[in-house]
Amino acid sequence: MSKDQQEEVSTQTQVGKPRRTNSSRFNADEEGKRRATLLKRVHVVRTRGERIQVSFDAKGQPIGKEGDELQSWIGVLAREHIPIWIADFRSADLEPKKEQVWLEVVTSFTVDESHKKQVLKSCGESAKCFRYDLYQAFVRDHIDDESVWQRPAKVVNNYPTISQDDWERFITYRRTGDFKRLSDQGIERRKKSKYGSTTGRDGYRKRDQEIVRLLIGKKA
Repeated sequence: MSKDQQEEVSTQTQVGKPRRTNSSRFNADEEGKRRATLLKRVHVVRTRGERIQVSFDAKGQPIGKEGDELQSWIGVLAREHIPIWIADFRSADLEPKKEQVWLEVVTSFTVDESHKKQVLKSCGESAKCFRYDLYQAFVRDHIDDESVWQRPAKVVNNYPTISQDDWERFITYRRTGDFKRLSDQGIERRKKSKYGSTTGRDGYRKRDQEIVRLLIGKKA
C-alpha cells in the first residue's frame, strides 16, 4: 500500500482538510456545465493571444475571481489528465501528465515557475477529491453489485476521457480489502475527532482573504 493510497483514503474522512465530505454536493451534470463555461472563457482568452491575470497572496495562494478560475482550471485538468486509477501521484510515470497540466496552466494563466510546485500539488489534491466524489456518488452503495463495473451514464456523458478500462481499474482497487480497511479507519478517526471541517474546498484560502479585507477596512 503506497503512502499516496493511504492519504487518499484518510483524507476522505479527515477533518480540517479542504475536501468535499457530503456526496450529495457532487453533481456530475452541474459540474459539466461549469466546466463548459470555464472552457469557453479560457478559449476566448487564448484566441486573443492573452492569458488570465492572476494575483497571489503572501502564502502563494491565488486570490480573487481569477484565482478561483485558476483553481477550477487545475481541477478540470486533473480530471482530464490524471487517471482515476492512479495509485501514487508521485509516480515517475505521471511526470509527462504533470508537465502537460503545467503547460496548460501557463498557457492560459499568468503563473510563473515559482508556483509550479503548488499548482501540481493542487492538481494532485483535486485528482484525489475527484476519485472520492466518484466513489461516493457511483460506487459506494453498489460496490458488491456486478453493475458497478459498467461506467455510469453520467460519467460517460460528462467525463469522456474516463475509458471503460480506466473505470474497471478504479473499481478493482475499491473492492480490495486494503481500501475497505483504510476507509473504515478513516471513519473511526473522524468519529473520535473533536472538531469538524466547516470551511469546505478552498475555504481556508478564501477565509484568509476575507480576514485581510476586514483588517484593511478597519485600518481605513
